[in-house]
Amino acid sequence: MIETNTGWWHAFSPFHLAEKKTPAAIDIEEHQNALAIIAAIKRSNASIEFTMDATILTANDAFLQTMGYSLEEIQGQKHRMFVDPEEADSDEYQEFWASLNRGEFRSERFKRIGKGGKEVYIQATYNPILDSSGKPKKVVKFAIDVTRQTVAEFEASRLMNMVENLPINLMFADRQNIIRYINPASRKSMQKISHLLPVPVESVVGKSVDIFHQRPEKQRAILADADNLPVKTQFQLGSEVIDLEVNAIRDRDGSHIGSMATWQIITEHAAIRRQVGKLGDVGHTVALNVGDMASAMQEISSNVNRTASLAKTAEDQFKTADVSIQELGNCSEQIGEVVSLIRELAEQTNLLALNATIEAARAGEAGRSFAVVASEVKTLATGTRDATENIAERVGRISDSIAEVVKSTSEIAKGVSEVSQNSTTVAAAIEEQSTIIGGMKETSDDLVSLSAELQKL
Repeated sequence: MIETNTGWWHAFSPFHLAEKKTPAAIDIEEHQNALAIIAAIKRSNASIEFTMDATILTANDAFLQTMGYSLEEIQGQKHRMFVDPEEADSDEYQEFWASLNRGEFRSERFKRIGKGGKEVYIQATYNPILDSSGKPKKVVKFAIDVTRQTVAEFEASRLMNMVENLPINLMFADRQNIIRYINPASRKSMQKISHLLPVPVESVVGKSVDIFHQRPEKQRAILADADNLPVKTQFQLGSEVIDLEVNAIRDRDGSHIGSMATWQIITEHAAIRRQVGKLGDVGHTVALNVGDMASAMQEISSNVNRTASLAKTAEDQFKTADVSIQELGNCSEQIGEVVSLIRELAEQTNLLALNATIEAARAGEAGRSFAVVASEVKTLATGTRDATENIAERVGRISDSIAEVVKSTSEIAKGVSEVSQNSTTVAAAIEEQSTIIGGMKETSDDLVSLSAELQKL
């Protein structure tokens, strides 16, 4: 009897492999049943047979279809054609066939290489078939293609490994709100606030999410309906601030199977946000003040420019007045010269009148009328002299006043010129300050915008 872990070999092998004649005691019907079972197994499983040196004898259609070969392509080839070259050269592979040659069967999941290099995963059993003396004669392998299942498991394992190594805190709860999983990052974060938790960190899995809420009925109502999710909130846990987002988890059919929570401790971040908010308020105030300052500077600039313009106009007018005053001074000098000439004429006339009076006296009665005329002329000459003296005095005072006016207007014109120049300089400085203040306002506005953006984080 052959020692195997597949029960049908117990009844079948004496008929199929024994080199001697079939014992008469074996019931023919039992033999036929065994053959039928073998045929059924071969129909439902991929099957291939090897000699003990791993040479391929035959394979059924299920195996050929799984691996992508025809029987002619593999018959007479070695088993290693289905194995990765690196594995085929390994000590483990040599031991694999050595164990089969010792009559040991092997059953596990194997990775095999199909036609074109495609990877195939099979759940297989390698069964050594013994002859009547108990010596392995050949190997029969039955296999099931589990490639899709294995790839899915690999993908699930990869995803789980990714979740395990995510730097964010994850927690999964089923439809009954029982916590079924927390990742290492979540466990590590919980350790930091373990003094605030209702249960030890190692006891969280298996507990209801109700332990984290004072009014669990509210949270239960939210989590019960996937349409309520996702939901995002922040709450105070003792001295810590927690940011929490809960999303619905669905299976392939779209059925709601639970909830996944991502959370983080944002105490310091919340404090920074508050400070940023204050900074934004300060920036807003600064922006308003700078805006007012800019308006004031603009008004000052306008006034200074207007002053500069008026000063320039005054400077031009003073220059014109200075010319007029200079001309007036020249005229007064000319008047003085005329007055001097009149004075000389008056004195000469007076002298002539005196001579005429003397001559009239000598003429006696004949010169009386001439003496009267000479007296009148002398009187007019004296009046003219007095008038010219008065005019000369007044013209002198006018000349002195004009000289003072000329000096004053010259100094005023110089001062106005300096005011005009200074106003221009001040206007340029104010314009520069306005540009700087404009930059300050832009910076303040940027500060307000930046603080608003930071508060969104």
